[in-house]
Amino acid sequence: MLSFEEAVMMCGLRDRHEAIRFFLERGAGHTVFKMGNKGSSAAWLEDGMLKEIIVPAMKVPVVDSTGCGDAYCAGFISGLSLGYDLQKACRLGTAAGGLVIQGLGSDAGIVDLKSTLRFMEEQA
Repeated sequence: MLSFEEAVMMCGLRDRHEAIRFFLERGAGHTVFKMGNKGSSAAWLEDGMLKEIIVPAMKVPVVDSTGCGDAYCAGFISGLSLGYDLQKACRLGTAAGGLVIQGLGSDAGIVDLKSTLRFMEEQA
């Protein structure tokens, strides 16, 4: 799972929709870009049309962003493994990152799944 900046380095395209199409046209079924304080993007092609979900970043106190991207990935993948749709999986990733960013160090905000889900719903 790439940050948008990593995607730009790979494809050379700074427009998000052009970068999404770059990856989708080369065989990716979906793209998921982490976008820092702008949230995340999940996209796919449906009948040739680009579909995209944007999940905004949570409005929480920022202490240290170390590990937020990794926490997002873990939350997103956990959401998919639980059978969540793409938007809810992105929201779970966002909640995991939102917890980590509030503490000092890469694992300061890591809590159990039940607590992360509660935080996700409280922030909705």
